Amino acid sequence: MAFEKQFGVIFTNPKLPVLDYSTLDDSIEIGSLVEVPLGSKVVIGVVWSAGDTKFDHRRLKQIIGTINNIKLEPEFISFLKRAHAYTISPIQSFLKMAVQSLNFHKDQKVSISYKLNNSDHFHITPRQKELVTYIKEQPQSIAQYNKIKKDLGISFSVIKSLEKKGVLSKFVENKYTQERIFNKPIILNSEQRRAVSQLRISYMKNEFRTWLLFGVTGSGKTEVYLNLASERIEKGEQVLILLPEISLTVDFQQRIMKRYGALSGEWHSQLTLNERRRVFKNVVNGHIKLVVGARSALFLPFKNLSLIIVDEEHDASYKQEEAPIYNARDLAVLRASTLKSQIILSSATPSIETWHNCRLGKYHKVDLLKRFGEVYEPRVTLIDMNVEETPKNSWISVPMIDQIKISLEKKEQVLIFLNRRGYAPIVFCTACRISLECKNCSTKLVYHKKKNCYLCHICGYKAPEKTECVKCKSADNFIPIGPGVERIRDEISKLFPDASSKIFSSDSFSKGEKNVEDMDKIKSGEIDIIIGTQLISKGYNFPHLKLVAVIDADMGLNAGDHRVMEKSYQVIKQVVGRAGRYASDGKALIQTWMPRHPVLQALLEDHGEKFLNAELEQRIEANVPPHGKLISLILSGKNENTLMDFGIKLKNQFYSLNLQDFEIFGPAVAPISRIKNKTRVRLLIKSNKMTKISQIEVRDWLKNILVPNNVYFSVDIDPYNFY
Repeated sequence: MAFEKQFGVIFTNPKLPVLDYSTLDDSIEIGSLVEVPLGSKVVIGVVWSAGDTKFDHRRLKQIIGTINNIKLEPEFISFLKRAHAYTISPIQSFLKMAVQSLNFHKDQKVSISYKLNNSDHFHITPRQKELVTYIKEQPQSIAQYNKIKKDLGISFSVIKSLEKKGVLSKFVENKYTQERIFNKPIILNSEQRRAVSQLRISYMKNEFRTWLLFGVTGSGKTEVYLNLASERIEKGEQVLILLPEISLTVDFQQRIMKRYGALSGEWHSQLTLNERRRVFKNVVNGHIKLVVGARSALFLPFKNLSLIIVDEEHDASYKQEEAPIYNARDLAVLRASTLKSQIILSSATPSIETWHNCRLGKYHKVDLLKRFGEVYEPRVTLIDMNVEETPKNSWISVPMIDQIKISLEKKEQVLIFLNRRGYAPIVFCTACRISLECKNCSTKLVYHKKKNCYLCHICGYKAPEKTECVKCKSADNFIPIGPGVERIRDEISKLFPDASSKIFSSDSFSKGEKNVEDMDKIKSGEIDIIIGTQLISKGYNFPHLKLVAVIDADMGLNAGDHRVMEKSYQVIKQVVGRAGRYASDGKALIQTWMPRHPVLQALLEDHGEKFLNAELEQRIEANVPPHGKLISLILSGKNENTLMDFGIKLKNQFYSLNLQDFEIFGPAVAPISRIKNKTRVRLLIKSNKMTKISQIEVRDWLKNILVPNNVYFSVDIDPYNFY
């Protein structure tokens, strides 16, 4: 006899509390994905806890049933709870990322096939015999229903009749179970083999450990961690590889295909709903052994995850700035600790936080100090713009033009780097002496010549090319100020009319098959000159690229936050690292007005570790992360006075906590004071030590803040940006 049980069910809506339901279904347990009635609707929830016994079970609504027998593992539920505790973002927001509201209860198209059990059959009709003969001629005596219907025009009743007689068997194809993943062995050099051996230690001991795989660009870090991934896959375990950009997954998947001979699972925002459903189900049931994805892939409910790899761990793309606010790198470490498994953070330019943890002994470092194949890193030359001249209406110096010409004559590929999208970052009215601004945000509009418009890079607002000046109402007095990649391409086309060129930025980057086609053209050397933004620095490998030319190395060096030197070093070092990966004659030219700047000197002298240590010491002296702790409070709404009043109230409440070693700054209007027509005000909490007790007090205070209805309040633990 079944006994009625009570469970607490949680939903993906942060405004809904955990609600109690009852059930007679013995298969339902904590972690089950279920359908439940909520008001007049049927919604998806997760069984989260045992029910509250104070409620009369006879008055509770019944759980309708489970969804495809999907159950979240206890470690995954624990991870979501720890992610919530660390970030103070609603746990429902993380849960929503996990299940993605995929409507599993709805029918979806599946590929149904029929297999011939035995070809010797009697007492079947001519039409049935025709079908038997047809399937017998197919590979492995299997045929898809849609193909049978198209080729033979046979009704479903004929198939059903043969199925009842045992002549045919029906099955639903699953590409992740039909294709066997095999590992094509890759020959590693001695340094890579040593790294693999070191990284294998913690796995053999079955313990949680965080590793930094620290290798110069082109040293073969990817092959090292893929070697370890292969070992886990062969044992039937699951592996997650996080990449900083969605665009990288296509290029990376090609590499995976060549190595394993089968598709891994992809996970990013550009997948269709059906693709997301399929990947989700096969991750939960353990059929997919390897997932390659963007930061949201971290929230997939794996069945048997034993290794997490964060490639280019330093990359800013791992930080999600919208709710829920989190850093995927940090939460990946948190998830690995929950799993008691291994995590590898891979980078040639590691974040200061990771470097600090290595120095403290919390993380363990493995070095790859040489490029693969006895190839040396590119030689860096600084071009001092204080003494060099540039032609009129030009942004490229004469020495750089001369070197590009030499490279093209040698049939070598060239990369020109400028981290500015569009044609010009500012459009200026010569009559009124004001620049065009976004109507929704307190930012300048960027001129995009190719799209014939002015574009806001924050909210996406687009103004036509014939937009009038807000003051003089004229559209004829605008001039573009400064260069973007489109303007550099125009200049390159005039300087080298016979050379083919392509812009490589988020505006011009293709998707799907066109992406693969464009990448193949670049890799084959068909494109002579690549003109790229920061996107080009994210792990791409171009065999024919010999020269990297950085147009404006000073951009960002004077920004006002403590990460400015770290960010600048990382992006320029990564861009420079694209050159000469298959030959030892790679070169990098860097234009600068500040040749003595520590970042540029570190690049010139190739003193990466020295730079990281010096930067860390400065952070320690200034009591800023990773030595100290920062928590950013962001208030947004329609009325600035309301926001400032609430900010002052928060500040006074914080002082009443009487916490030691804490400071609070603000409220102040944010540097970008308006985004999407909402005013923004910021406060910043700073701690020199952030002891565990005081940390809990601050988090408890933040969780219990009563926010006015007309104010949107968000908390950013360990903020990356301060705009």
